[in-house]
Amino acid sequence: MNVQLTRVATLLALAVGAATATAQDKITALRGARILPGGAPAIDNGVLLIAQGRIQAVGGASTPIPEGTVVIDVTGKTITPGLIDANWRFGTGSLDRNEQGDEVTPHLRVLDTLDPADRQFERTRAAGVTTVHVMAGTQNVIGGLGAVLKTAGQDVDAMVLGSETSLRVTMGSEPSMGNRAIRGGSVESIYYRRPTTRMGVVWEVRKAFYDAKEAMNQTLNDPQQQDPGLQVLMRVLKKELAVVTTARSEQDIRTALRLAAEFGYTTVIDEAQEAHYVIDELAAAKVWVLVGAPSADRVTGGGGGDGAEPRFSTLTKLAAANVPFVITTGTNQAALDLVREAMFAVRNGIDPQLALDSITVRPAQLLGLGDRIGSLAAGKDADFVVWTADPFDPTAVAAQVWCNGLTVSESR
Repeated sequence: MNVQLTRVATLLALAVGAATATAQDKITALRGARILPGGAPAIDNGVLLIAQGRIQAVGGASTPIPEGTVVIDVTGKTITPGLIDANWRFGTGSLDRNEQGDEVTPHLRVLDTLDPADRQFERTRAAGVTTVHVMAGTQNVIGGLGAVLKTAGQDVDAMVLGSETSLRVTMGSEPSMGNRAIRGGSVESIYYRRPTTRMGVVWEVRKAFYDAKEAMNQTLNDPQQQDPGLQVLMRVLKKELAVVTTARSEQDIRTALRLAAEFGYTTVIDEAQEAHYVIDELAAAKVWVLVGAPSADRVTGGGGGDGAEPRFSTLTKLAAANVPFVITTGTNQAALDLVREAMFAVRNGIDPQLALDSITVRPAQLLGLGDRIGSLAAGKDADFVVWTADPFDPTAVAAQVWCNGLTVSESR
């Protein structure tokens, strides 16, 4: 690039940055919509004030609007917080999520393979989702560190809210799928590796945490010289990092709970399609559950091939037992948009307020970001969606999606 082109590019970048700053600095009021703030009662004929990328105020029609404010009339529409998908399967190439060189890779970070140009970010934004939790794949026993990021931003650094937010562990058949025990002859591929059974999968988890406990007890060793994978596992044992355990069948859910109790770490049960069999155990363990695509899991049986049998009543049973759950699109390729999965839950008995909270307030709390996202309140990030109707109305679409106080998607 010659000097003249470089100057032009620099001036354009500065102009775009200045325009963005100006758009964020001005006070904007959205007036007249029904506001569902998340975790709180609805506000009819509400007012939402935003400036500098944050919410300044939210309230009823009497909320003061400062002079000079840009007022947008959204009468007849519904405003909700930006949706949060706590188990989003996009943003990376499918092959990049599973490091097949080893079955235990706790130190690898999914952030290092995220592609901000992935078209799924645009599609997800258009469906009202402003924040996603992306995890390593489910083919390894211990897959790696997950990340939380906004679905819009000038670059990855601007999108990231947390670079190491969870550690994925997978039970069931996936970590042993395709593996072969060596019965003689030469190794022909990386799939000649352990484990090859459920017993082997569980042992790999146990061995990894046994090794981490031993490393913790060796107080004379310099922590900086320890294996990076062990350092991650030690953070788990110190309860500085939560494990997300993908466990679909009853036996795998029980095993996930047993391992967490055995080593004393905090776990979240992911995809729990047969949670209806272990409601009491989940309640006693006081764990969160990530429910993967209720509609798709019921129709297809999920993506894990573990013979799990999802039921329509699972969410109502979890709610009745006060087991906190979050609705996600999960790993099922047949999943609908996140708002449609929540709508499906409402149709099968979940209170609409709880369903909305399960894709806004609750995932924000689970991910440790409740002070920034998940609900509409003064001081929080200006992430919200203007819907053409109630979000659980089948005809509703996201007319506008705002992220950090900027419009990032509009329906045509």
